[in-house]
Amino acid sequence: KQTIMKNLSKSILRKSVILLSLFLTILSCEKGDEGKNKIPAVSFETSMISVNTEAGQYEANVNLSVPASNNLTIRLQLSGSAIENEHYTVPSKEIVIAQGQTSGKLQITILNDNIWDENLELKISVAPSTEYVIIPETNSEITIKFTKDIVLPVISFDATNIPEKTNPFKEEEIIFDLKLDQALTADREITLNFDEGMDIGSDFLVNETNSNIISIPKGVTTHSFKVKIKKKDDAGFDKDLKITLTPTDPKYIAVGSEEGSYTLKVTDPLVDISPMLQKGALSGNPGHQIYQAIKATDGSWDGRVVLNSSQNSEKKNYLKTHRNQTFIASFDCMSNLTGGDALRLADMLNFIRKDTTIADYSASSTARYFSSSDSLIRFIASDQTTQKGTLATVSQKFIARLVLKDDWETGANGEKQWHIDSKATGGDISKSTYPTFATVEVELVKIEGTYDFTLEEPEMLFTAWFKSSSPYFMKSVPEEYKVVKDGDMYKVEYRLYPRF
Repeated sequence: KQTIMKNLSKSILRKSVILLSLFLTILSCEKGDEGKNKIPAVSFETSMISVNTEAGQYEANVNLSVPASNNLTIRLQLSGSAIENEHYTVPSKEIVIAQGQTSGKLQITILNDNIWDENLELKISVAPSTEYVIIPETNSEITIKFTKDIVLPVISFDATNIPEKTNPFKEEEIIFDLKLDQALTADREITLNFDEGMDIGSDFLVNETNSNIISIPKGVTTHSFKVKIKKKDDAGFDKDLKITLTPTDPKYIAVGSEEGSYTLKVTDPLVDISPMLQKGALSGNPGHQIYQAIKATDGSWDGRVVLNSSQNSEKKNYLKTHRNQTFIASFDCMSNLTGGDALRLADMLNFIRKDTTIADYSASSTARYFSSSDSLIRFIASDQTTQKGTLATVSQKFIARLVLKDDWETGANGEKQWHIDSKATGGDISKSTYPTFATVEVELVKIEGTYDFTLEEPEMLFTAWFKSSSPYFMKSVPEEYKVVKDGDMYKVEYRLYPRF
């Protein structure tokens, strides 16, 4: 009996030891689990969200599985199509959670004015750390979709003040005005595309350069650029310069469908001067007679003479005057054939003493005139009709040599040495060794005027500016002529009209 009781006691003791050991083990395991749970797991509140960028801000929140035992720094990684400092800004790429707290947030400032893309995304993920754990099954990453009703600024031509045509002879600078339906929030670039036919650089310039890119500053709703047409003396020229606006980056600016291009007509139409040519030239000479007068000091047109002119198929839009007529004012002979070039330069060498005359430069028949030019006067048609417009010229210089009148051929004096010498050189007096006492060079600086062939009496009115260093030029101008000294130039006004 004692043995049985002894064995029973030993059995109870062994069981008690086992139970105590199991209890202690359980207690030990619970403490271990508690220790592990003190390392928090981190997750975002949501894995994906759409944010209206016009809100301007968004807070990305993270949560902890247990309160932070100390101040806890959650490190973040940012990626996606949205670009930091262009589409958004963040104060830091960390979230600091205070001790005892279970959540924190990242403040995101959305730069709405810079967003022109409907598919921008910002991805934020939690970076690994020994201070916290990332559980794959939770929201360890958030995708923020920036949403916006994209309304691009629309740019187009403002044709209010843009001309429809320009003549390339005028070498005009055309201002093209642009308009936007809303102000730009950043500087943008526009490409100008040109249809074939006229080439940038050779035919025209944009803002004085060969570049077809223009920059439009932010904050404006209007802008302009300049196109300088290069001078082209080509009567009959007719081209369309079509300019089309194209955004360098279409994500940021759009072009108006109807006003996104503008066509400038670049044309130099032929002018028909037949209304000026009514009466044939005298004595079988070519062309037609045209009356010419010079503005007098009393405002009338004085000193009327006849010059010969004709249509000029070679010079096209230039008035061609025939130089094979004498200047009666200078030579006082052959008065039935008075005439000369359209500028009456001989009148500007009308000496009071009849001891000088103008030497021929190149004609074998000793016709007398300045050489070598037709005194070219350029017709520039108006936009409405070729029968009205303005007058201009090209740079011209005229040269004449002066000899004593006693040495010149006049009538029966055909055996004068000058005439013999002229024939010996084939009429090219520049090769002659016969002495001249002076050479006169006159520069035609510019012509400004108008023509109107629609009038009952068609006419050409223009002012010519001359320059010459010769003391013989304008030495003795007829008193009735209104010749104005303008600096180092002389200004003379002319009227040409047909002889019916």
